[in-house]
Amino acid sequence: MNQQMAPTGIILAAGQSSRFGADKLLHELTIANKRQLLIQHTLQLWCSVFDELCIVIRPDNPLLKEAIISWSDQQHEKINLIEAEQAMYGMGHSLKAAISATAGAGGWVIGLADMPLIPHAVLRQICESLQQGAGITAPYYDDQRGHPVGFNSVYKDELMALEGDTGAKNLLQREVDKIHKIMTIERGVLADVDSIDDMTAVSYTHLTLPT
Repeated sequence: MNQQMAPTGIILAAGQSSRFGADKLLHELTIANKRQLLIQHTLQLWCSVFDELCIVIRPDNPLLKEAIISWSDQQHEKINLIEAEQAMYGMGHSLKAAISATAGAGGWVIGLADMPLIPHAVLRQICESLQQGAGITAPYYDDQRGHPVGFNSVYKDELMALEGDTGAKNLLQREVDKIHKIMTIERGVLADVDSIDDMTAVSYTHLTLPT
């Protein structure tokens, strides 16, 4: 099977953090003995895998934008920052903005900014599955589909047509039998941060992150 182009990484970071009570992505926590903002932990992980990384934010969040740019400059990592004008209308609009901005990519690995415990190996496996021709690929923990999810470029038009707050959920439900499953025993593929309790749980998780 012919190798395809390396996929582009997309991190969705345009949510409102309504359940957290503040911008959770700007909350500091310690993972693998390193203390930094939640968004910076996520960026560290993804930049260790992707040559091209995009992150979608709202235009009305200058503090998050500053935190991303500051980290990017310090780490000498190139990040494509996408300000989604219609992000307030739901995840589908954020995803559409990212796909439109990277329409020439060979595929996309799409994840959430509040999930810093995605295993490094899982990210790499998703990329490799797409390069080997998978249409859609995702990690599974105990029969539950986790994040992130990889999409081949054949789904570009459908991804660009997304609206509302369901993201690609309907597409994934329709194509469920075609998903290439990556089985993992790492619960990080399900672990997002929605509350202070979640933040504490993440801080006490022992995880080896790439430096």
